[in-house]
Amino acid sequence: MYHLLKKYSQGTCTATELAALEAWYAALGRQLPDQVIDPESDAAQLLTRQKLQELKSRMGQPAAMQVVKTPLWKKVLRYAAIWIGVVATIGAGYYLLHDNRQTNGYAMEASRFNRYITLPDGSTVILHAGSQLQFPEAFTGTNREVTLSGEAYFDIRRDSLKPFIINTGRLKTTVLGTAFNIQAYPGVHEITVSVTRGKVKVEDDRKVLAVLTPDQQIIYNTTNATAAQQTVNASAKINWTTTDMTFENATFETIAANLNRRYQVNIQFSNEALKQCPIRVSFTGTESLKEVLDVICQVRNATYTIDNGHDVLIRGKGCNQ
Repeated sequence: MYHLLKKYSQGTCTATELAALEAWYAALGRQLPDQVIDPESDAAQLLTRQKLQELKSRMGQPAAMQVVKTPLWKKVLRYAAIWIGVVATIGAGYYLLHDNRQTNGYAMEASRFNRYITLPDGSTVILHAGSQLQFPEAFTGTNREVTLSGEAYFDIRRDSLKPFIINTGRLKTTVLGTAFNIQAYPGVHEITVSVTRGKVKVEDDRKVLAVLTPDQQIIYNTTNATAAQQTVNASAKINWTTTDMTFENATFETIAANLNRRYQVNIQFSNEALKQCPIRVSFTGTESLKEVLDVICQVRNATYTIDNGHDVLIRGKGCNQ
């Protein structure tokens, strides 16, 4: 893990952490001669990522760890340099932005599919595919603050004592409790905020640009720092949230696969015959997992349980049973 390698380079590793690094290092080059590991190669970077993941897994079981002592720590730091290079190349920890917990909170990335995220205060976010959201483990200050790169639909739980702030480059959007869409993709010179419910304040680093109410939108040009406010059909602006949430006689198994990706859960069936049952149903895409499962299971006369927040078991008879 990167933070362990960094701690080693600073001389602050604990005995357990040092043992973990030693075991990782021993496994890292066991079958590969030095000349094969080129720090600039794709193979070296892939190997480093794989071994760091193995280290992360072993850290949860220190008692079972087999420690191999070796004095060749310069080589370890060489691999640390590879890892740091990977992070730097991708930019500001981008590699860590895929469901990884970080010291300052979390960063979620939606790669090819939209994702449903529940924030520490109970607010929900639909993150558009190709977008990233950074947020803390808990909103402990006077504000609830997140950073968005890309597009997302926010449904914010009201808290008059803690305004919710979304940072998108130079633009800051502040709310108390409302629902709205923000489009702020890297490399695109316009940021769009559209409100479906409540009231939103939008400002840049110089002044307040607008206070938006339902069906109002502002488009901010990041190049010349100008803003244009207009009336829109805000509901139409969030049509993208329905992607992969309209099912026309799709099998229960297919729907479950979509829900696994969207809500980061693991859905299993107690009856294999239930997997192939066809279902016709559609959602707005802003529903919680429980709301979706309630509807789908009612359609198929099935029941479900959720364990540990992510393990879902669906019970019921097959289509012809």
